[in-house]
Amino acid sequence: MKFTKPFSTPDPIPEKGIENANALMESGHLFRYNPLDIDENHRPTGISQEKLYSEASLLEQEFCEYTGHKYAVALNSCGSAMFLAMKAAGVEHGDGVFTNAFTFTAVPSSIVHAGGVPVYLECNADYLLDIEDFKQKIKQNPEVRYLLLSYMRGHISDVGQIKAICDDNDICLIEDCAHSLGVRWKDEDSDEASHIGHHGAAACFSAQSNKLINSGEGGILVTNDPAIAVYSILAAGSYEQLYQQHLARPKNELFEEVKRDVPNFSLRMSNLTASILRPQIPELDEKISSYNDMYTTLEELFDGIQHVETPEILPEVSRVGDSFQFNLVGMTAGEIQEFLDHSHEQGIEMQIFGHNDNARYFRNWKYSYHETPSLPQTEEIITAACDFRIPLTFNRSDLSMITEIIRDLLNHVTTSSPSTAHA
Repeated sequence: MKFTKPFSTPDPIPEKGIENANALMESGHLFRYNPLDIDENHRPTGISQEKLYSEASLLEQEFCEYTGHKYAVALNSCGSAMFLAMKAAGVEHGDGVFTNAFTFTAVPSSIVHAGGVPVYLECNADYLLDIEDFKQKIKQNPEVRYLLLSYMRGHISDVGQIKAICDDNDICLIEDCAHSLGVRWKDEDSDEASHIGHHGAAACFSAQSNKLINSGEGGILVTNDPAIAVYSILAAGSYEQLYQQHLARPKNELFEEVKRDVPNFSLRMSNLTASILRPQIPELDEKISSYNDMYTTLEELFDGIQHVETPEILPEVSRVGDSFQFNLVGMTAGEIQEFLDHSHEQGIEMQIFGHNDNARYFRNWKYSYHETPSLPQTEEIITAACDFRIPLTFNRSDLSMITEIIRDLLNHVTTSSPSTAHA
């Protein structure tokens, strides 16, 4: 029995996005700041209201309407969004920045890009930031004033408690929401859940191919802080009076006060990218529902499989299940490797987070430290943590077959190995 469907199939671009891209390419107006006729007050003239703002500017406004933020900046990647968020928050060369040890290499890379030094925090068996380790690291590093909190694979840590700890210790919180578009968080004292990304000074989302919205590459920084928005818009590459072409922006005078002090890092999103993203936003909630149906099915199918534990989510969280993770327990490193090898042979495109050349394993981020950090808890968890994507092309029959293959392989590996006699 071999599974033959690809796991890496990205979500297709809606027909409207294809039409938008074709029309834009025919016009040639790919730059988000296309030349416009400007009057003496620097306002565009001679064009209809419909054409007043670019695709990128409209995307920013529509994204804010979806997530509930005031300001947004469309960028070339989520890594650029994290970089800009840290620079806007004040990170300078040599500043320490707390961050999860369980994340993707783009997160510590953005810290290094901003001139910072990552200070890694442990995770627990549910892939969430270890609160006690965070408190201890604050005591050990009292000079660190920033936390880049990663929601790896959409696993949301106790951000309410983390935010309170940050406030008590004068730590600026920035949220890496690359994997968590559409995820909601409901505080105990709230009547309804709100989109994740409202606890920190800024939040950063991704539009890379395997995310919930797909443009191949792309990122969006959102914030409710006008100072962070102004810096980010200018630093992304808005010069002279071009900031006026942003819909989701603070007041003009704030730009004029600081624009000569802000460097241009040229990290803008093009209109072409924005044109294929805009039609995907109205489809998000329906897509999330489809993903969550498949995730729930997998949870049910995996229930009771020996040597498998699935992570639990906090009660405040409404998940978006576009990928599936589980921990292997009671198995040796050799058995885990054998299981992974056989899985690939059977067409299951799965990875172990803490494995060899995996970009999600902190030992492979040597650029970010002089000495390998001691993170025994995270190491133990991620070296047995399995991960695979759930494309919308899968159906219940596919999920059943995947589960059956995994169950059979685990049974074969653990019963044929003398080392699991104790399990």
